[in-house]
Amino acid sequence: MTTMESKNYINRDQVIDNLYSLLEIKYIYESIVVTEGFPKPLLIVILKGNCSSLTQEISSMVAKIFQEQTDYLCRIFSYEYAEQQLKEGNLFFAHNCSWEKLIVNNADTGTDVFHRYSPNEDTLNRIVLDFQQERAKLNAFMEGANFFLEKENHSQAAFNLHQYIELWFRRVELFTMGKERKCHSIKEHQTYIKPFVSELGNLFNKDVTEELSLLRLLDESYISTRYQNNYHIKIAQIQKIQEKANRIYAIISELFEDKLAECKTYMVDRPPHQEIPPVKEDASDVEIPGSEEGGTLNKIKALTKKHFYTLKRCPSIKELYSVNLITEGYLETSFMISNLLKVCITALEADYIPNRVVPEPEQNIREVLGYVLNLIPYEEMEFLDKIRQLLPDMEAQGQP
Repeated sequence: MTTMESKNYINRDQVIDNLYSLLEIKYIYESIVVTEGFPKPLLIVILKGNCSSLTQEISSMVAKIFQEQTDYLCRIFSYEYAEQQLKEGNLFFAHNCSWEKLIVNNADTGTDVFHRYSPNEDTLNRIVLDFQQERAKLNAFMEGANFFLEKENHSQAAFNLHQYIELWFRRVELFTMGKERKCHSIKEHQTYIKPFVSELGNLFNKDVTEELSLLRLLDESYISTRYQNNYHIKIAQIQKIQEKANRIYAIISELFEDKLAECKTYMVDRPPHQEIPPVKEDASDVEIPGSEEGGTLNKIKALTKKHFYTLKRCPSIKELYSVNLITEGYLETSFMISNLLKVCITALEADYIPNRVVPEPEQNIREVLGYVLNLIPYEEMEFLDKIRQLLPDMEAQGQP
């Protein structure tokens, strides 16, 4: 084993131990990402339960592990999200979550879609078809850009190029990182994907003044052409953005083909299967039937179920609990959020002096604002957006 390999394996054990101290882990896979011409190890962590996102504090602690202690990259997903993406044919999970790449198995008894998973020919054919269909959709934006360019409608040409580039970023994020970044800023997409695909992270070189100016113009086109009338861009600038659009397509197409080829090669040259046994519970947590301690423990557990119901353990993050709020629905929840924000605004505008009862008013306000952020129903808002996108299709098909 080389020094680098030894370092990675030592770091891997340290990283896994640190992750276990923070998260409720179901599976961990190890794969390889080639970025800037060098292979880099990647850990794919699948959590127990359905915690849709990590808290800011836990996310910061996880990020610190990978910034300071290891050369590893890492992607963390809830089990429900990973399962859905695997079933839908996300190349990231098909490529990285084959059973032979599993290094930690903390699954409960029974099997699931990840148990002994390996992509087959039907799965890969479905992935190819999905990519081709998406490419056809996105080509319409490039055609739109060319159409508006001929009509000398430069703002609409820039908008169509923005959509073309943004949606290609979101597509490549899905199959290289497992999850897309839902935003319209090309600058943010570059930052998000750079550790995994350095070429796309530098599609617009932010260290070059001219390219940074192009990037700003491109991002401004999304808002300005839809809601304002003061957007201006030169034809020469549009042509340079078109070159970037052609480049992103070339990079992504090659990347997709490479990962697909790796899957196909792996199907043919699959290494012998080695079963990874589930991680066993700590012996201190196992009840000894018939013992006095076991009987007392059973009584404590029964009392816990009866009386401890305000706090619910977060299914994916150790040491964290959730508190349920009783509400009549989303409208009342919106009013609750509004009232909390109004209280914070009022408190911030008031002349307050710390006292014995409220010694740190600014910190108290910050914490309340954090609670408000956790109340915002982001997933439901995303659902409404998807419903809204379906309505024009239904109208076009003549459905009531």
